[in-house]
Amino acid sequence: MAEKYFKIDGISEFAKEVALKELDETPENVTNGLRELKRLLELETNINVPLDNELWLMNFLRFCKFNPESAKQKIFRYLNLKKSLNFAESFQYDDANLPKAKGMFGGLKQRDKLGRRVMIIRIEQWDPKILDKYLVLNITYPTLNLLRLEPDTQVNGWIYILDCKGLTYTHVLAMTPRFIKTMIDFILHFLPIRVRGYHIVNNPFFFQPIFKLAKQFLPEESRSLIMMHGKNMSELHRYIAPECLPECYGGTAEDAELPLEETYSVVKKYENTLKHFLECEIKDT
Repeated sequence: MAEKYFKIDGISEFAKEVALKELDETPENVTNGLRELKRLLELETNINVPLDNELWLMNFLRFCKFNPESAKQKIFRYLNLKKSLNFAESFQYDDANLPKAKGMFGGLKQRDKLGRRVMIIRIEQWDPKILDKYLVLNITYPTLNLLRLEPDTQVNGWIYILDCKGLTYTHVLAMTPRFIKTMIDFILHFLPIRVRGYHIVNNPFFFQPIFKLAKQFLPEESRSLIMMHGKNMSELHRYIAPECLPECYGGTAEDAELPLEETYSVVKKYENTLKHFLECEIKDT
């Protein structure tokens, strides 16, 4: 059962320590932060947000280290991107397209030693002729929102492994500047989760132009989080312990991954919670 690998209710002791040390999360700051953020949002008449959903508000407060004004600005950026990226109506279970994305996107069952979720994207499993590149974002959206519900993920964040094995020129041609910017906006600016690292493995020489283009859209602090390991898995192990990695990355964990189709079953269980979590928009004027 995939559900046992997700924890929506409560926060671990490890995450509590991280929240206190890195986010200044104290009972007083939580109380004051929630009260002030609600007050700031109530003054905005052109938005519809779930003010009674403290988990939703805490997601933004944790992301902004309990600065209510910064959290409000992040919410507005989130709402604007939600509208411009056309994700307002995209919370759907795209079961029809799941087989086309099989093996492309998933996560590790075990968090890394710093409590972070580890997400894996495999280019080899994506055929741009069969699955539209923008549909890839739609398919992953419900699962990533499920992770947003986890207090431990809100605090510790997540890291990405981008596996470029099987990268072809067809993939390169699909990576237009517009799509790369949309993907970066989606991962970095839209989802209010702390991205703690990007680990690129099995990258061929012709991946470099894509990387060079992507860097143009990345803020300086995000560029420093990108590590390119090629086929050197021992270098990857400096950041992610082999104990939680599958064998294909030099790991020792058996049955290490949660495929996208399995996480969808958990998403469906939390359907009502997630829909409420996503009930927010900028009103048309």
